[in-house]
Amino acid sequence: MLHQHQPMPEGDHILKVEDVSKRYGPVIALRGVSIAVKRGSIHGLLGENGAGKSTLVGIISGQFPPSGGRIVLNGTPLAHADVRAMEEAGVFLVTQESMIIDHMSAAENLMLGIWPNRRGFVNWRRLTADAARMLEGSGIDPKARAGKLDAVARRKLNILRAMFSGGKVIILDEPTAALTVADRRVLFDFMRRLKADGVTFIFISHYNDEILDVCDAVSVLRDGLLAGGSDDIGAMTSEQLSELVLGRGLALFQRERQSHEGKAPLVSFRGVVAKHVDLAALDIAPGEIVGFTGLPGAGAKEFARTIFGLNVAEAGTIAIGGAEPVPLPRAPRDAFDTGIAYLSDDRRREGSVGQMSIGDNIAMSSLPARSRAGFIDKAAESQVVDRYFQAMGIKAPTPQAAVDTLSGGNQQKVCLGRVLATEPRLLIVDEPTRGIDIGVKQDVLRIIDRLSRTGVAVIMVSTDTDELVRATDRICIFEHGAIRETLTGADISTERLRRTAQA
Repeated sequence: MLHQHQPMPEGDHILKVEDVSKRYGPVIALRGVSIAVKRGSIHGLLGENGAGKSTLVGIISGQFPPSGGRIVLNGTPLAHADVRAMEEAGVFLVTQESMIIDHMSAAENLMLGIWPNRRGFVNWRRLTADAARMLEGSGIDPKARAGKLDAVARRKLNILRAMFSGGKVIILDEPTAALTVADRRVLFDFMRRLKADGVTFIFISHYNDEILDVCDAVSVLRDGLLAGGSDDIGAMTSEQLSELVLGRGLALFQRERQSHEGKAPLVSFRGVVAKHVDLAALDIAPGEIVGFTGLPGAGAKEFARTIFGLNVAEAGTIAIGGAEPVPLPRAPRDAFDTGIAYLSDDRRREGSVGQMSIGDNIAMSSLPARSRAGFIDKAAESQVVDRYFQAMGIKAPTPQAAVDTLSGGNQQKVCLGRVLATEPRLLIVDEPTRGIDIGVKQDVLRIIDRLSRTGVAVIMVSTDTDELVRATDRICIFEHGAIRETLTGADISTERLRRTAQA
């Protein structure tokens, strides 16, 4: 492990970040960071939310200038370069959000900004021929409508567009978000093939195993400083990476798995039919955490959203706490009234309102419980906000701070506080630790674990194999809308789950 990257000859490096700092008024976001990226390599960038990754990437990609230091590309210092200038120099940022125009074809999306033309008219024949050549071997049909492409194909298309727009250094900001284990493997193989052709990647991830799997080198940021890294990823272990990220050793959360066999169920589902869902029966015991997983469209996510009324069920019943079976909720408000809460996998669109305060977000879903004749009991609301602000361990000065000023991990804690404030009997969490750093991930898993100890039944939808193995009592693997296989007890292991999920 190296606490400073060892100097190498200039010709070995395509990109150098030299003593870069960034200030926002009195706040110092980066302090003298120096990183060297080797030509034709995949260089990992790791760090907690708020460590400075986004600031560093923003400077490298030309979104804003450094307060000190410089960026050197191919031996040439780049001063006062904006996004356009950096792209012309060959540096492209591929963001988490897929920059795809759905109604256009894959070929049209690939060639955006570089459409061939003749006398002011698009040369469609040449565009199609060029795109077909560029997409050869990618598995993407040039004529396919982009909106119909799966998640991994959309990632590939974004990378290829950057590459064929002149990209020499392509920055990938958490490209595996929303991808299954199998999709990640396909994406990594694709990156390795492009690397062999001379493309250089900066790969941002929250997952140690991804960094160790696909990267050649790694740099770790912590509190705006370069905490360390290595030019040889083979010299690093996951434990060493975690220690660099956190500044201390990390105790990974491990649930004390319990057997719920023979217990009377708290929640029972029967005959559930909806789009991509055809489930005969499922019982969940009080205090049990059940993992749902499977390939996209296999039914795990679809069933979870159907339970909460986001997808309308064509048939099926739910019974909670021994009550008579009733039809599944038709809308989220019905679900809340039934004692069901749902934490979405998309915290920005479905989990929170960024411009509103932490307190307003926490209180939002449980307002009816504190409303009388159209008036809100402000004293009761203040108690609820303070309780969950403290219980979630949200790092902010006060509950009055706006949610969009928080890191991703703290935003997720706000979302979790909001749904827990409804005091559910069944909690559904969909990819609860996606896009948050490894330390906050353990916090979130512990919060869910503590809740289950109070008797709440939990459904955890996840494509994170390690998370499912460490945090659940039972894992249901979905296929064609139904549960294909269930793992319990000693059968729950990372190797067994990956093998079963890929079968």
